[in-house]
Amino acid sequence: MKRYTYLKKKIALIAIGIMLVFAFGGCGSKPDDEQDEQVEESDDTDDDKPDTKKPDKPDKTEVTSKADPMEGEWEMVYNIYHSEYGTDGESYDGVSMSDDPYSQTSLMRVTKKDGKLIADYKMGGFESDYRFYGNELKYLEEAAYDGCENKEWCVTFTDPFEEESDEYSPMKKRFTLTDNDTLIGVSVYTDGNKGTDEYYYSVSTDVYYRKSDPRLEDRESIRYFNTVTVSNAEDLLNNIANNTKILLEAGTYDFSAVDESRVQNPNVYCDYGAYIVNGVSNFCIEAKDGANVLLCVDEAYDPVMKFESITNITFRGVTAGHNVEPGYCSGSVLEFSSGNGVKIDKCNLYGCGTYGIQAYSIENLEVTDTDIYECTYGLVDLTYVYNAHFNNCTLRDSKDMSMICVESCYDINFDNCLFKNNYIEPEYSTCYFVELSEYSDVTFTDCKFENNQYNKFANRKVKQINCNISDNGDPDMSNVNSEDAVNQDSLLKSYDDACTRQKEIDELFAKGNMDQQTMNQTAFEEYQLWDTLLNSIWGYLRNTLDEDTMLDLTDEQKQWIKEKEAAVKTAGADFEGGSMQPMVEYGTGADYTRKRVEYLMGMYFR
Repeated sequence: MKRYTYLKKKIALIAIGIMLVFAFGGCGSKPDDEQDEQVEESDDTDDDKPDTKKPDKPDKTEVTSKADPMEGEWEMVYNIYHSEYGTDGESYDGVSMSDDPYSQTSLMRVTKKDGKLIADYKMGGFESDYRFYGNELKYLEEAAYDGCENKEWCVTFTDPFEEESDEYSPMKKRFTLTDNDTLIGVSVYTDGNKGTDEYYYSVSTDVYYRKSDPRLEDRESIRYFNTVTVSNAEDLLNNIANNTKILLEAGTYDFSAVDESRVQNPNVYCDYGAYIVNGVSNFCIEAKDGANVLLCVDEAYDPVMKFESITNITFRGVTAGHNVEPGYCSGSVLEFSSGNGVKIDKCNLYGCGTYGIQAYSIENLEVTDTDIYECTYGLVDLTYVYNAHFNNCTLRDSKDMSMICVESCYDINFDNCLFKNNYIEPEYSTCYFVELSEYSDVTFTDCKFENNQYNKFANRKVKQINCNISDNGDPDMSNVNSEDAVNQDSLLKSYDDACTRQKEIDELFAKGNMDQQTMNQTAFEEYQLWDTLLNSIWGYLRNTLDEDTMLDLTDEQKQWIKEKEAAVKTAGADFEGGSMQPMVEYGTGADYTRKRVEYLMGMYFR
C-alpha cells in the first residue's frame, strides 16, 4: 500500500512537470527559426492578417540565426571629409582614395555569433594603426549623423574604454548601410557654438565595398563621382572639379579664346591670360570614344594647361600644343607643380612648347604610350620629382638645348622608349642630351636612340640596360653605364658586390671624418647601389615569372613603395631645409631598398 501511494505521488509530480513545460512553451520558448517559419506559413494561408514578419532592419534585441545585412568582409575604398568653421561657416571638402600614397586603408569583417554581431576591424595609415578583433556591434535606432540617407539605424562598437577614447578614436565611429550595398563609417566632431569664431564642425566618412563587389574590379572608375561631356574650352574649364571625369567631344579647345569673365570655377584662376587649375584631386580629362581632340593656346609664353597642388589627375587620348608658328617659347605644353599622382596616357604633346612635360615637386609621374615632339628647348624638364616612369613613349624631333633635364630627382625611368631626330645646337656646348644635378638618377631600359645629334650624352652618370644607340656624329658616352640583360648568375654576383660595398660604406660612416657634403654624396651612392640592383631584379622577374604571379608581386611592390615613400618623408621632415636632409632621406631609402632586395633574393634566387 505504501508503495502504491508513493507511485501515485510520483506520477502526479511527473504530470505537473509536463504541464509546466507545455505552459512555458506556449509563452514563446520555441527557436526563432521555428517562429519565423510559422509567421511565413500564417502569411501564406491568410492574406487578411497583418504582416508580422521581421523587418529588413536588424533587431538589436533579437537572437536570430538569420543573415544580417552587415555580415561580410568589407574593404574601405575612399574617405570623404567635410568641415565648417568660423563665424561665416567657411567650409572645406576633400576626398582621399585608399589606393593613394599616405592614405588610410581599412578592412572590416562582420560575423554573427550567438545572435550577436561581431566585428574584426583594422585601419592603417601614414600616422595611425588601429586593430581590434571580436568586438560586439550595438544597434541604435537613429541615423549615423545628421543628413545620413539611412535614418533608421546605425551600429557602434562596444567601447571598453569609452571614458578614455577621444573623439577621433575608431571606437567612436558609427556604421550604417546606404544604397547600392555600401557601408559607411562616420566620425563627427563639433566644437564651439555655430556662428562664432570658435565654431568648428567636421564629418569624416569612410566608404566600404564588399570585397566581392564587382565595382572593385575597376578601381580607377571609383575615383569619379561625376562624368561630364563637354564640347568647348569654356565648359571644360567650368567643369573641372574633384572626383570628376570630363569627356571631350571631337574638336579644338582653344583656351586663349575663352573670356575670363565667363569662367566661374573656384578651382581655376587666370594668371596673365593663362588658366591655372589649383587644388583638384581625382580628376580626368579624356577624349570621348577616341575622338580627335586638340587642346591649345595662341600664346607662345603660356603653358597649354598648368596644374598646381593636385592629387591624382589623368590625361588620356588628347593632343595638346601651342597654336603658333614654330619658334622660341617659354611655356611648356603640360606643366605640373606640387602634387602626387599624374598620369598621361596615349597623348600627343607638341611644341613650340618649351618642354612637352614640365614638373616641379611631383611624386609618382606616369607617362605611357605618349608622343612628345617638336619642342624648342627640350623634351622633359623635371625638378624635385620622385618616381617618374615613361613607358613605350616616343620623344622626337625637338631641338636646341638639353633634351632631358633632371634636377634633384630620383627614380626616373624610361622603359621601351624611342628617342629620335633630336638635335642640340652646336653653339650650346654646355648642353647635354641628359642633364642631371648632383643628387639625381636616370635609368634607360630597352630604349632606342636613333639619329640624335649631341656632343655629350650626359653630364653625370646615367644607366642604360639593353639600349640600342645609333646616333649621328661622334657623341661622347663616357658617362653612360651600359648593361646587357641580366640573368640569375649575374644578379647573384651583383648582390654579393653590393653587400661588399655596403660594408665599406658603413665603415666610412663609422669613422666619422667626412664633411656633410661628402656624407650626403655617400648616402646617395648607398641608395643608388640598392635601387639599381632592385631595378635589375625587377626586370629579371618581369621576364621570368608567370603573369598571375607577377601581378600579385606588382601589387605587393606598390604597397612597399608607399611604405618606403612615407618613411623617407618622415625621416627628412625633422631636417627639412637643412644640410643633413639629403643624407637622412637617402639613408632611409637605402635601408628600405636593401631590405626589399634581400627579401626578393631570398624568395626567388636562393
